[in-house]
Amino acid sequence: MKEPPKTSLTINTTCSGIGGIAPNTTERQNSLEDINLDQFLKTSNYEDTVKQLDIYYGIVKRQLLRHQSPITGLFPVMSTDQEVGSVRDSVYCAAAVWSLYQAYRRIDDDRGKSYELGQSTVKCMRGILQCWIKQACRVELFKQRQCNQHALHSKFHLHTGEEIYSDDFYNHLQIDVVSLYIIFLVQMITSGLQIIYTQDEVAFIQNLVYYVERAYRTPDFGMWERGSKYNNGTPEIHASSIGWFN
Repeated sequence: MKEPPKTSLTINTTCSGIGGIAPNTTERQNSLEDINLDQFLKTSNYEDTVKQLDIYYGIVKRQLLRHQSPITGLFPVMSTDQEVGSVRDSVYCAAAVWSLYQAYRRIDDDRGKSYELGQSTVKCMRGILQCWIKQACRVELFKQRQCNQHALHSKFHLHTGEEIYSDDFYNHLQIDVVSLYIIFLVQMITSGLQIIYTQDEVAFIQNLVYYVERAYRTPDFGMWERGSKYNNGTPEIHASSIGWFN
Protein backbone atom coordinates (compact mmCIF):
# COMPACT_ATOMS: atom_id res chain seq x y z
CA MET A 1 0.00 0.00 0.00
CA LYS A 2 1.45 3.28 -1.08
CA GLU A 3 1.68 6.19 1.35
CA PRO A 4 0.12 9.49 0.25
CA PRO A 5 2.64 12.01 -1.03
CA LYS A 6 3.85 14.56 1.52
CA THR A 7 3.15 18.16 0.71
CA SER A 8 5.13 21.00 2.21
CA LEU A 9 3.10 23.83 3.72
CA THR A 10 4.88 27.18 3.72
CA ILE A 11 3.50 30.05 5.83
CA ASN A 12 4.63 33.52 5.04
CA THR A 13 5.41 35.21 8.34
CA THR A 14 7.25 38.20 6.97
CA CYS A 15 4.31 40.54 7.50
CA SER A 16 4.34 42.46 10.74
CA GLY A 17 1.91 44.74 12.39
CA ILE A 18 -1.75 44.43 13.06
CA GLY A 19 -3.71 42.65 10.39
CA GLY A 20 -0.56 41.90 8.48
CA ILE A 21 -0.15 45.53 7.36
CA ALA A 22 3.32 47.01 7.68
CA PRO A 23 3.44 50.45 9.43
CA ASN A 24 4.43 53.48 7.38
CA THR A 25 7.76 54.36 8.96
CA THR A 26 8.51 56.98 6.32
CA GLU A 27 5.75 59.32 7.50
CA ARG A 28 6.82 58.91 11.12
CA GLN A 29 10.40 59.82 10.26
CA ASN A 30 9.23 62.84 8.30
CA SER A 31 7.13 64.09 11.22
CA LEU A 32 10.08 63.71 13.60
CA GLU A 33 12.30 65.60 11.20
CA ASP A 34 9.74 68.40 10.97
CA ILE A 35 9.60 68.67 14.77
CA ASN A 36 13.38 68.78 15.02
CA LEU A 37 13.49 71.42 12.28
CA ASP A 38 10.92 73.58 14.06
CA GLN A 39 12.87 73.34 17.30
CA PHE A 40 16.08 74.24 15.50
CA LEU A 41 14.45 77.24 13.85
CA LYS A 42 13.00 78.42 17.16
CA THR A 43 16.39 78.09 18.83
CA SER A 44 18.23 79.86 16.02
CA ASN A 45 15.62 82.63 15.83
CA TYR A 46 15.79 83.07 19.60
CA GLU A 47 19.56 83.39 19.50
CA ASP A 48 19.36 85.86 16.63
CA THR A 49 16.77 87.87 18.57
CA VAL A 50 18.98 88.02 21.65
CA LYS A 51 21.97 89.13 19.57
CA GLN A 52 19.91 91.85 17.90
CA LEU A 53 18.58 93.08 21.24
CA ASP A 54 22.11 93.18 22.61
CA ILE A 55 23.09 95.40 19.68
CA TYR A 56 20.24 97.78 20.48
CA TYR A 57 21.22 97.65 24.15
CA GLY A 58 24.72 98.80 23.26
CA ILE A 59 23.32 101.67 21.19
CA VAL A 60 21.03 102.78 24.02
CA LYS A 61 23.88 102.64 26.53
CA ARG A 62 26.25 104.64 24.34
CA GLN A 63 23.87 107.22 22.93
CA LEU A 64 21.27 107.68 25.68
CA LEU A 65 21.98 106.30 29.14
CA ARG A 66 25.53 107.63 29.33
CA HIS A 67 24.09 111.16 29.11
CA GLN A 68 21.32 110.67 31.69
CA SER A 69 21.81 112.69 34.85
CA PRO A 70 22.55 110.38 37.79
CA ILE A 71 20.80 112.83 40.14
CA THR A 72 17.61 113.95 38.41
CA GLY A 73 17.37 111.33 35.66
CA LEU A 74 16.85 114.04 33.02
CA PHE A 75 18.43 114.03 29.57
CA PRO A 76 20.05 117.04 27.87
CA VAL A 77 19.05 118.32 24.45
CA MET A 78 22.61 117.95 23.19
CA SER A 79 25.11 115.38 24.39
CA THR A 80 27.63 118.15 25.02
CA ASP A 81 25.25 120.12 27.27
CA GLN A 82 25.95 119.70 30.97
CA GLU A 83 23.45 122.20 32.39
CA VAL A 84 20.11 122.26 30.58
CA GLY A 85 17.75 119.31 30.86
CA SER A 86 14.76 119.22 28.51
CA VAL A 87 11.47 117.65 29.57
CA ARG A 88 10.42 116.86 25.99
CA ASP A 89 13.72 115.24 25.04
CA SER A 90 13.79 113.38 28.35
CA VAL A 91 10.37 111.85 27.64
CA TYR A 92 11.51 110.81 24.15
CA CYS A 93 14.67 109.19 25.56
CA ALA A 94 12.70 107.47 28.31
CA ALA A 95 10.27 106.11 25.69
CA ALA A 96 13.18 104.64 23.70
CA VAL A 97 14.66 102.99 26.80
CA TRP A 98 11.23 101.73 27.85
CA SER A 99 10.64 100.17 24.41
CA LEU A 100 13.83 98.13 24.71
CA TYR A 101 12.81 97.18 28.25
CA GLN A 102 9.56 95.79 26.83
CA ALA A 103 11.48 93.66 24.33
CA TYR A 104 13.88 92.25 26.94
CA ARG A 105 10.97 91.18 29.13
CA ARG A 106 10.20 88.46 26.58
CA ILE A 107 13.67 86.94 26.89
CA ASP A 108 14.15 84.03 29.29
CA ASP A 109 17.59 85.11 30.51
CA ASP A 110 18.15 88.82 29.94
CA ARG A 111 21.04 89.01 32.46
CA GLY A 112 19.36 91.84 34.36
CA LYS A 113 19.12 94.18 31.38
CA SER A 114 15.35 94.55 31.49
CA TYR A 115 15.51 95.61 35.14
CA GLU A 116 18.24 98.15 34.40
CA LEU A 117 16.32 99.63 31.48
CA GLY A 118 13.07 99.72 33.42
CA GLN A 119 14.60 101.51 36.39
CA SER A 120 16.32 104.03 34.11
CA THR A 121 12.90 104.82 32.67
CA VAL A 122 11.40 105.18 36.14
CA LYS A 123 14.24 107.49 37.20
CA CYS A 124 13.64 109.81 34.25
CA MET A 125 9.85 109.97 34.63
CA ARG A 126 10.11 110.54 38.37
CA GLY A 127 12.76 113.20 37.81
CA ILE A 128 10.37 115.17 35.62
CA LEU A 129 7.61 114.67 38.17
CA GLN A 130 9.75 116.04 40.99
CA CYS A 131 10.70 119.09 38.93
CA TRP A 132 7.06 119.86 38.24
CA ILE A 133 5.86 119.21 41.78
CA LYS A 134 8.11 122.06 42.88
CA GLN A 135 5.99 124.27 40.60
CA ALA A 136 2.61 123.00 41.83
CA CYS A 137 1.44 126.54 42.56
CA ARG A 138 1.80 127.35 38.86
CA VAL A 139 -0.74 124.67 37.95
CA GLU A 140 -3.49 126.36 39.97
CA LEU A 141 -2.62 129.78 38.60
CA PHE A 142 -2.53 128.48 35.03
CA LYS A 143 -5.98 126.92 35.35
CA GLN A 144 -7.30 130.38 36.21
CA ARG A 145 -5.34 132.28 33.60
CA GLN A 146 -3.61 130.55 30.69
CA CYS A 147 -0.49 132.62 30.12
CA ASN A 148 3.23 132.05 29.74
CA GLN A 149 4.02 133.46 33.19
CA HIS A 150 2.07 130.64 34.88
CA ALA A 151 3.03 127.74 32.61
CA LEU A 152 5.01 124.76 33.83
CA HIS A 153 8.63 124.95 32.77
CA SER A 154 9.89 122.68 30.03
CA LYS A 155 13.60 123.20 30.78
CA PHE A 156 15.33 122.59 34.11
CA HIS A 157 18.85 122.36 35.40
CA LEU A 158 20.17 118.97 34.38
CA HIS A 159 21.61 117.97 37.76
CA THR A 160 19.70 120.02 40.35
CA GLY A 161 16.23 120.09 38.81
CA GLU A 162 15.86 123.79 39.60
CA GLU A 163 14.52 126.48 37.28
CA ILE A 164 17.16 127.52 34.80
CA TYR A 165 15.34 129.89 32.42
CA SER A 166 13.02 132.66 33.55
CA ASP A 167 9.61 133.18 31.96
CA ASP A 168 10.84 136.32 30.23
CA PHE A 169 13.92 134.65 28.78
CA TYR A 170 12.36 131.42 27.48
CA ASN A 171 8.89 130.47 26.19
CA HIS A 172 7.82 127.70 28.57
CA LEU A 173 4.20 127.60 27.40
CA GLN A 174 4.29 124.26 25.55
CA ILE A 175 1.12 122.29 26.22
CA ASP A 176 2.26 119.29 24.19
CA VAL A 177 5.06 118.59 26.69
CA VAL A 178 2.61 117.97 29.53
CA SER A 179 0.32 115.90 27.30
CA LEU A 180 3.25 113.84 26.03
CA TYR A 181 4.37 113.14 29.58
CA ILE A 182 0.90 112.02 30.70
CA ILE A 183 0.43 109.69 27.72
CA PHE A 184 3.74 107.87 28.20
CA LEU A 185 3.29 107.83 31.96
CA VAL A 186 0.02 105.92 31.59
CA GLN A 187 1.52 103.46 29.09
CA MET A 188 4.57 102.80 31.25
CA ILE A 189 2.50 102.21 34.37
CA THR A 190 0.23 99.86 32.40
CA SER A 191 3.30 97.86 31.32
CA GLY A 192 4.15 97.17 34.96
CA LEU A 193 6.55 99.96 35.96
CA GLN A 194 5.91 101.58 39.33
CA ILE A 195 6.45 105.31 38.83
CA ILE A 196 3.92 106.93 41.17
CA TYR A 197 4.59 106.25 44.85
CA THR A 198 2.36 108.41 47.04
CA GLN A 199 -1.19 109.75 47.08
CA ASP A 200 0.15 113.29 46.76
CA GLU A 201 1.75 112.35 43.45
CA VAL A 202 -1.53 110.80 42.30
CA ALA A 203 -3.32 114.06 43.08
CA PHE A 204 -0.69 116.07 41.21
CA ILE A 205 -0.97 113.88 38.10
CA GLN A 206 -4.75 114.33 38.21
CA ASN A 207 -4.17 118.06 38.41
CA LEU A 208 -1.95 117.85 35.32
CA VAL A 209 -4.91 116.38 33.45
CA TYR A 210 -7.01 119.37 34.49
CA TYR A 211 -4.09 121.61 33.50
CA VAL A 212 -4.14 120.27 29.93
CA GLU A 213 -7.93 120.08 29.81
CA ARG A 214 -8.22 123.80 30.43
CA ALA A 215 -5.42 124.80 28.08
CA TYR A 216 -5.24 122.45 25.11
CA ARG A 217 -6.84 125.07 22.84
CA THR A 218 -4.65 127.85 24.19
CA PRO A 219 -2.15 129.36 21.73
CA ASP A 220 1.30 128.19 22.78
CA PHE A 221 4.81 127.88 21.40
CA GLY A 222 4.43 124.26 20.30
CA MET A 223 6.89 121.44 19.88
CA TRP A 224 9.25 123.68 17.90
CA GLU A 225 9.40 126.12 20.84
CA ARG A 226 9.12 129.16 18.59
CA GLY A 227 5.41 130.00 18.33
CA SER A 228 4.10 131.09 14.96
CA LYS A 229 5.73 130.20 11.66
CA TYR A 230 7.11 133.72 11.42
CA ASN A 231 9.35 132.96 14.41
CA ASN A 232 8.64 136.28 16.07
CA GLY A 233 7.80 134.95 19.54
CA THR A 234 4.02 135.06 19.05
CA PRO A 235 2.12 131.96 20.29
CA GLU A 236 -0.45 130.22 18.12
CA ILE A 237 -2.63 127.12 18.29
CA HIS A 238 -0.54 124.08 17.36
CA ALA A 239 -1.85 120.77 16.11
CA SER A 240 0.70 118.96 18.29
CA SER A 241 -0.76 120.48 21.46
CA ILE A 242 -4.34 119.62 20.47
CA GLY A 243 -3.53 116.20 19.02
CA TRP A 244 -1.62 114.83 22.00
CA PHE A 245 -4.50 115.57 24.34
CA ASN A 246 -7.20 114.20 22.06
